[in-house]
Amino acid sequence: MSRIRSRPIPGKLRHRQLALWKKLLFTTVVGFAFFALVELALWALGVATLVEREDPFRGFSGLVTVFARDGEVYRTRRGNLDTFNDQSFLAKKPLDGFRIFCLGGSSSHGFPWGAQAAFTGIVGDALSVSHPELHIEAVNASGVSYAMHRLNIVADELLTYEPDALLVYSGHNEFIEPAFFEALKRRGTTRNRLEYLLAHSRGFSAMRSAVEGLRTEKPSAPERFETRVRRDKTRVFSRQERAEIVTEYRWRLERLVRRARASGVKVLLATVPCNLRQWRPRSSSMAGMLSEADRQNWSEAFSSGKRQLKTGDFTVATARLEQAAQLAPHHAETQFLLGQAYEGLARWNDARTAYQRACDTDDLPDRRVSGINDAIREVAREEGVLLVDVDRIFEQRSEHGLVGFNLIEDYVHPTWEGHELIAWHVWDAMEQAGWFGINSAADRDHFDHLVAQRRRPMTQNAQWLYNQGVVLKHQGQTAAAIEKYRQALTASPNFSAALQNLAGLLNETGQPAEAIGLCARLVEIDPASAEAQITFASALGGLGRFEEAIPYCQEALRLKPNFARAHTNLGNALAGLGRFEEAVVHYREALRLQPELAEVHNNWGNALAGLERVEEAVAHYEEALRLKPDNANAHDNLGNALAGLGRFEEAVAQFEEALWLQPDDAKTHNHLGSTLAGLGRFEQAVAHYKQALRLKPDYLEAGNNYAWLLATCPDAQVRDGQQALELADHVSKVTRYGTATVLDTLAAAHAEVGNFEEAVRWQEKAVQLAPGPQQDILRRRLELYRSGQPFREGSQQPANGKND
Repeated sequence: MSRIRSRPIPGKLRHRQLALWKKLLFTTVVGFAFFALVELALWALGVATLVEREDPFRGFSGLVTVFARDGEVYRTRRGNLDTFNDQSFLAKKPLDGFRIFCLGGSSSHGFPWGAQAAFTGIVGDALSVSHPELHIEAVNASGVSYAMHRLNIVADELLTYEPDALLVYSGHNEFIEPAFFEALKRRGTTRNRLEYLLAHSRGFSAMRSAVEGLRTEKPSAPERFETRVRRDKTRVFSRQERAEIVTEYRWRLERLVRRARASGVKVLLATVPCNLRQWRPRSSSMAGMLSEADRQNWSEAFSSGKRQLKTGDFTVATARLEQAAQLAPHHAETQFLLGQAYEGLARWNDARTAYQRACDTDDLPDRRVSGINDAIREVAREEGVLLVDVDRIFEQRSEHGLVGFNLIEDYVHPTWEGHELIAWHVWDAMEQAGWFGINSAADRDHFDHLVAQRRRPMTQNAQWLYNQGVVLKHQGQTAAAIEKYRQALTASPNFSAALQNLAGLLNETGQPAEAIGLCARLVEIDPASAEAQITFASALGGLGRFEEAIPYCQEALRLKPNFARAHTNLGNALAGLGRFEEAVVHYREALRLQPELAEVHNNWGNALAGLERVEEAVAHYEEALRLKPDNANAHDNLGNALAGLGRFEEAVAQFEEALWLQPDDAKTHNHLGSTLAGLGRFEQAVAHYKQALRLKPDYLEAGNNYAWLLATCPDAQVRDGQQALELADHVSKVTRYGTATVLDTLAAAHAEVGNFEEAVRWQEKAVQLAPGPQQDILRRRLELYRSGQPFREGSQQPANGKND
């Protein structure tokens, strides 16, 4: 057998291979040296790493901890201070140490006051005084907007710090940004770890800051780890989705409790109360299909019940709202109003039940549903851990068991008194459970003395003022809310949330001119916010500056393509310019995104009316009223459309309904006056015209319509030529004698007082100004005046004056 011999490598080739190896090594060393120098330079310039500034994963990865070692203590990471309180505890736990961590969201965090107001600190102080033999550490590890999924991640971290007990107060945040969590599920562990490593590089941090400074478009769903978690204000949850979220919450709570107990850590669970009595549900819809007859019956019962509630007739209101609730038991607003009606009848238990149903059926939940508290009670019982039923404790402390602003700052955050109440019951439960060696009740006198010493004046910071503005707005106290937002901006001029809410309220209250300046600041501060763009567009639209509003609507849609409010505002701007067909396209898209927007149906009806498609407009007005029966503007618009179709009696019913809801609406009084005049009910028409002018003295349309009736009414008891002339002359002067219908009225008034030469003069000018189809009618009146005869309006046709 032949042997294969290896041939020696020539020296020249060996030298070349060695040279290549050296080159690769040299390149690598130079590359690392370059990046090291860049990192050193950026460090010298004070550039912080991304992980020092913030948690790029917003608490979802478990890679960035809440606390970091800082010498002899662990302290809240600087990058987490926008979410967690600044807390610290000893790195080496003393032998006599007893360490408590509190887990939860903003309600246990102490929002809007901070840790100094939260119950965790009060419990810690009470234990330190009552157990001087122990080194007590009570650490508030609650994170703003944190729900049970992220709290499990935090709990896993806290279990490494040798805790003796965990307090869990959580349940309000389970409905936050579902799309965000879907993005999390699609995100791989490898990618998370790679980004975690990059987050420790100052070069990466500098490049990211530069890119974010240039980027104007919002991140896509998978990239939303770069943005702060906040509530999704447009996501509507079905009953099934709410039930599934409660089930997942229960499972995660069980996991947390079991892991803690497996580590030998005591657990105390607390139910979470909320403001039931004084916080309206955010969104209501009809769950399930109702027949057309049932929908109509519900609408009538709901509107009637709401109207009677306003007048204080609680018996009738209750009967009507119970009827509405029977037809649509999952309509949150119906349940809330029913709770108010029960209160008026001192039926306290029924009121509490109705308020809780309103909370449970809210389609945009920002408070815990009752299923959350049921899950907490069940887990505490099944796992054998301590339970403090704060929900029931707050009920017992509230008058008639109705929890409201007495213990809740807004919708979920306890007041200072509320935190003190929680602290007392938590401390007492711990003592009675023998957590410190002896089963004994806590000392109430000792606690009251401690709380009195601990209290300090409440600093009304910008966040607190803003929060109060939200509360006041929610309760319909608009002027007071505006003042609170102004105060918040005085304390913090670039507080974007306060700017946006104040601008929005100014728009709603007819003060768009002032809102414009605020919106300009808002867009400058946060140009990538679709909400800021659309708030600016709304303000411009309120001033009739529709051309200017359109680019802001378009920018909002570029930033957030599925933004129903932006489509609505763009439709409104286009309709304001008479571009009704284009407006309809955007109204249709807004309703595709959010099918139960009553105001969009109302606006769509207006656009169709502008296109003279009145029958179609009626259908949209009716749908708007099905969704929101107390929409006075939709009742008024439907009345106008029905009048245009000659259905005058039906129109009168709609105008009267609108005035039930808004008695001081001058526009509706004018419309009703015109329709009544067309039906020959002249004295009633006069009353409504007078009321319109009392409410709005410079209301030119009402003045013109009233003058027309006084000049042309077939009933001599109603006619008053001199008053008609005075009114018509005033309106003509204000409109600079440039409107055909106004000059038509002026001519009729002159004819009524026998001044036919002036009647002819003004009628001739009216004919010149009128569009073609109207000229023949005006010419016939002109011939009457030339023959020395006044004009008398027919009794079964709508009046001459135009409705606005």
